[in-house]
Amino acid sequence: MTAKRALTPLALLLALTMIAAACSGSTDTEASDGQTETGEESTEASGATDAEASLPDVEEEAMEDEEEAMEDEEAMEDDSAGFDAVAGDEAARVTSAADSAEADGGFFPEPVEPEPDIDDPSGQFQDYGIRPFVETSVDPLSTFALDVDTASYSIAREFLVNGSLPPRESVRVEEYVNSFDYDYRAPSEGLNVQADGGPSPFDQDNVIVRVGVQAEQVANADRPDASLTFVVDTSGSMDRQNRLELVKSSLSQLARELGRNDSVAIVTYGDTARVILPPTAANDIDTILDAIDSLRTDGSTNVEAGLQVGYDLANESFLDGGINRVVLASDGVANVGLVDPDGLASLIRGDADRGIHLVTVGVGLGDFNDVLLEQLANQGDGFYAYVNDEAEASRLFGDELVSTLLTVAIDGKIQVEFDENVVEQYRLIGFENRAVLDDDFRNDAVDAGELGAGHQVTALYELTLRPGVDAGDQLGVVQLRWEDPEERNVRETRLALTAAIIEDRWNDTADDFRLAVTAAAFAEILRDSPYRGDVSFDQVADEAGALGSGSAAELADLARLASFG
Repeated sequence: MTAKRALTPLALLLALTMIAAACSGSTDTEASDGQTETGEESTEASGATDAEASLPDVEEEAMEDEEEAMEDEEAMEDDSAGFDAVAGDEAARVTSAADSAEADGGFFPEPVEPEPDIDDPSGQFQDYGIRPFVETSVDPLSTFALDVDTASYSIAREFLVNGSLPPRESVRVEEYVNSFDYDYRAPSEGLNVQADGGPSPFDQDNVIVRVGVQAEQVANADRPDASLTFVVDTSGSMDRQNRLELVKSSLSQLARELGRNDSVAIVTYGDTARVILPPTAANDIDTILDAIDSLRTDGSTNVEAGLQVGYDLANESFLDGGINRVVLASDGVANVGLVDPDGLASLIRGDADRGIHLVTVGVGLGDFNDVLLEQLANQGDGFYAYVNDEAEASRLFGDELVSTLLTVAIDGKIQVEFDENVVEQYRLIGFENRAVLDDDFRNDAVDAGELGAGHQVTALYELTLRPGVDAGDQLGVVQLRWEDPEERNVRETRLALTAAIIEDRWNDTADDFRLAVTAAAFAEILRDSPYRGDVSFDQVADEAGALGSGSAAELADLARLASFG
């Protein structure tokens, strides 16, 4: 039995959208599209005569559907495939996992929805392509940098709440997956890796393996003191859509969460940059809040000047052995001074190596520049988030940012080596712009990803297994490599992947495994991936809705909004 819950703002918006759709009538829509939701020709669109003539066929189809339903029910009762049914049997076949998916109730048994038109005409997002399947016999190694960004999912939320689908180019699957919390084991120090698996929703002949990385958790009271420099875009474009007011609210929340020995400085930029607040002790909260409240919009957008003044100030207040962060809040539109993303990113690389890390926070859409903010965060050894409303601001600045300020892993990389005798082919779902050359896994001069205390990274692989795979067979080995920021030594950990981690039935997998795969499926539809199979928005909504309230319920609401797009 599903517990009742209060309507979220998304759910309320969804309900209003459904009411509006119902009032407008379905006949006109079907007549104009010429198709029903299942992609079949609409009988209403072809006229009353054809509809009347097809009545016997409809009755015949109904009888056939009833017979098929009875057969499916019998199949479900007979279905006993899986490791539970053959406990201790060395001949258990993990390749039967996908075969039992439909009898298990399935993950996505329905046909795909019509393809949406979600191109990005603005050019403000970058298309990194879609990773294909790789033949294991040709290349058994998959290597990439760890990434904790979540902006792409929040950007999609903003588009959907405002009545349109996000551009394909804005969809980075890993950022959808990493927007949710998972029940991973936290190590006492450094990083930990674990894995599980189950049937693939995209292809019944394949399986999904989830690789989860968890950083150590450090209580706020136990972390070192922090020196934070806020660099705030106050150009004219920040006056739109209440952008600056949202930034001010966000920074005020963050300031209230800091410890008495932390410090805050504020730089603003429009045509030029200026210091609004010199480094000030966090316990002088009234002075900090007054400075934030005084921010006003004016002028063009000179990101270069803002970064230069901000990093100069951060260097002046640098804490040896402490946490040093620059927090850039902007819509990312640079139109004065240096405007090239690569050029701007190069300005901060040296400071990142010294230990001043950058968090970029995006606000607003329309003239929003996703590419600039993402590249700045990458080069600044930080992460990129997006804030679209007060609830998201509260989550990021009130809960997450302070707890993850302490960096626990520098240049984190992951490499999976698959066994070609067990895995025929594989594809990493997402991480297209985080690729690392296989030979550079142990090249410590190659920049990779940084993780703060409590951060998680989740990667999903879709695998095609060879026939005859047993539960004890080894799929491959996962290796993590990172630098400890305190001792400055390089550390590694590894995990053997056996076929026994793959559940035969979808409903036997962990709830958070299903949530991760469902989030990935949502992203795969939105970016029109050729590997999405027959997944539809409605099926994503059903799966997410079945996982309960909170973030999963919001995902369900977003998928339903997308189905109207």
